[in-house]
Amino acid sequence: MKYLAILVFVDKKILQVVNLSPSESLVEKLTHIHPMKQITYATIVQATVFFGMLGMFKVNSWIFSI
Repeated sequence: MKYLAILVFVDKKILQVVNLSPSESLVEKLTHIHPMKQITYATIVQATVFFGMLGMFKVNSWIFSI
């Protein structure tokens, strides 16, 4: 029974990594952070994704320019 619990735990961790989902403790901590700090983190993540996307558009235009 102990080995089954370990396998379930490892399997759950592997699925979290593959799906890029955060751990549950991190999600629970988010509700305890000040709202302005949440907005700051969200803004940084959003800007990083946006400029990364623009960069990939530029790379794709270089790759596929004929």
